[in-house]
Amino acid sequence: MKMGRLLIFVSVVFLSVIILAVLSSENLLQISEVTTSLINFWNHFSEVLTQNGFLLFLAIIVLPAFILPVSPLLALAGIWGEVHGALNSAIYGTIALTINCCWTYWLARILGAKFKKKSNFFTKKIASKIPKQTSKNILGWALILRLTPGIPFIFSNYILGAIKMPFISYLAVSVPILTATASGYILTTSGIISGDLSTLGGGIAFLVGIILFGKYILNKSKYAN
Repeated sequence: MKMGRLLIFVSVVFLSVIILAVLSSENLLQISEVTTSLINFWNHFSEVLTQNGFLLFLAIIVLPAFILPVSPLLALAGIWGEVHGALNSAIYGTIALTINCCWTYWLARILGAKFKKKSNFFTKKIASKIPKQTSKNILGWALILRLTPGIPFIFSNYILGAIKMPFISYLAVSVPILTATASGYILTTSGIISGDLSTLGGGIAFLVGIILFGKYILNKSKYAN
């Protein structure tokens, strides 16, 4: 009896392992197929954008609003700039990012109450720490939001719009930082693709400068009352 039960137990375990292996292989195959499809889509999408400047910069204006990371789009702008001029691409990229910065601010400002209710915990936690309108504090918090690593710039747009930061002050803080960031990504990518060391150096200088400035502001805010 004991030997029979043991054989049954071993058989069940063996069959279970086989079934799990088959299911796992099918799932892995499906995941691999999805990954391949996504990679193919991105390759086609990026090729279309780099061959059409209008669509590329329109994508920078629109797509970050849907929480799409902006850095890959700026890298594509750098690739476009390798053919059409890195400086031109940096200027167009900055303008596109500024337009996005403006319309997403007004979207959040108009729909501020709904935005606060539907935003995720991460966003609400940040927004709840921002003081009400005192000009000095609001500018300081805007800088912190813009310069803190890990906070997507689009969240900063939505938060600052939702709390109704004065638009001129919002632009005064946002545009220089976005200009440096966009120029850094675009010039660095263009410099790598083209092998132009001066363009590469300019892009790296922008990125290093904004990182150091961010560290300075964040360290200063720790000791501010």
